[in-house]
Amino acid sequence: MEDIEQTRKGYEMISRTQRAIANEGLPIKIHTEYTENDYWERRYPDSDEMDCVAVRGWRVRINGKIYPRGHYGDDGPDWTYRYTAPKSEEGRKIAIERALQEARLTVW
Repeated sequence: MEDIEQTRKGYEMISRTQRAIANEGLPIKIHTEYTENDYWERRYPDSDEMDCVAVRGWRVRINGKIYPRGHYGDDGPDWTYRYTAPKSEEGRKIAIERALQEARLTVW
């Protein structure tokens, strides 16, 4: 696998791209990033009270498709899901393995 690494200063994000070949012979591009985001949601629909939801973890793109896939909530797709493996090289590999399983791909 070919590695390309990128780190953005000022943001809590680690990003890396890999290229590989799937067992089916298809070339795949795997892009991983660790994000630490805060989302704000209303406590009650008719209130201005807000709750902070901290979302930390790995987001993986395989050929441009985001994993984990969005889970549906009350208002449609919820793209805040992340793979919550540790923020390390080992955690990145775990997130890639989970995304490949979810995409039903194997890499040789």
